[in-house]
Amino acid sequence: MDDAAFRRWLAARSWALSVRYCRVVALLVPPGALVADAALWRSDSPGLAWLLGWQLAAEAVCLAVLAVDRWSPRWRGTEAALGLFCTVFIALCAWVGLVDWQLRGDFSLWAAGMTFGAGALATPRRLRQPLYAATLLALGLAVWWRTPDDAVAVAAALVNPFCVVVLCLVLDRYTYSRDLALWRETQRADAERARADAVLHEALPQRVAELLKRREPVPARKVENLGVLFADIAGFTGYARALPPDAVVLVLDQLFCAFDAQVRRHGVEKIKTIGDGYMAVSEAGVASLCRLALGMREVLDAYNRANGTRLAMRVGIHAGPAVAGVLGTARLLYDVWGDTVNVAARLEQEGEPGRIQVSDAVVRQAGEAFAFGSRGLVDLPGRGALCTWWLLGTAVPAGSPVSGAMPGCPSPAAA
Repeated sequence: MDDAAFRRWLAARSWALSVRYCRVVALLVPPGALVADAALWRSDSPGLAWLLGWQLAAEAVCLAVLAVDRWSPRWRGTEAALGLFCTVFIALCAWVGLVDWQLRGDFSLWAAGMTFGAGALATPRRLRQPLYAATLLALGLAVWWRTPDDAVAVAAALVNPFCVVVLCLVLDRYTYSRDLALWRETQRADAERARADAVLHEALPQRVAELLKRREPVPARKVENLGVLFADIAGFTGYARALPPDAVVLVLDQLFCAFDAQVRRHGVEKIKTIGDGYMAVSEAGVASLCRLALGMREVLDAYNRANGTRLAMRVGIHAGPAVAGVLGTARLLYDVWGDTVNVAARLEQEGEPGRIQVSDAVVRQAGEAFAFGSRGLVDLPGRGALCTWWLLGTAVPAGSPVSGAMPGCPSPAAA
């Protein structure tokens, strides 16, 4: 497979397994060597020096792998480091096979090491297969050197090594196929997780979504200054009476998708839709909500021009303390509560089609980035008289007043 991402993943996975096995082998070689060498020392075997050299080499290789993994991030988990380790590992297997043949006339240790390596590790490129053949050739030469005049004995001694090499080739292919299937399943799972996370983050704020993913409770949170926007499509109910239900849904979906794009563009949080109403909030100040309101109005104007309709937005914006949190455990709903929310809703309801009504708090916080026109005192149901303003746009001529205040309603500067 030529997928570079898969090769990197496979190299990192096999390297991690190699480190784990080297850690175990590094602990087992010293006590195992003491037992094996003591028995050979008593028998004064000529192969003791070769076995001792192999044990020292195996311990050195394991410690080198552990050192690279810990102190060399440039090489750790790379395909080159893995390839070098596999080459040295097969060479060590061949070495112990030769030593074992000299001591006992047996290849069992070589066979165990080779099959273990083939079944546990996989390399992105086919570099181990030629090495298997090379070890078989080395063992064949050792057997021939010991019995040069008996071809039948040489062939009989190499039957098992030949079968082991074939088994290693089969295991190599199986291990690679297993890791490839695991990679594809991992990619599919990651894609599904990313898709689920995207849906969750669209439905809930990211911080809330992360808590829910970790199965942690989502406590209600007080926000000292939260900007709240309510928007409603004035005249939509009458317009919708002439449309079939599916057409009404399509119209709302088209408009709300465009509103959602404006929400993402201006970095605010959509809370919910209620019929043809739309609610959004911002903890980063009201300027983004003001830009959102102007953008939503432009979206609806563009829809009217394209479809010959005369729909208009009625928007209300207020800012102040509020409480945010999640309700229930089924069909989770993130919402905000408080007097700030109620005032923003009343500003929308008592506004005028095509206009954006904001409170005095919004005008104070928005500064000189927007142009406002004073509406005066408005009696909001359940709230009483409140000084309100029309958001006119973003263009404020240099040196010009924000607007003239109506009697009984202070200007933003005075407020």
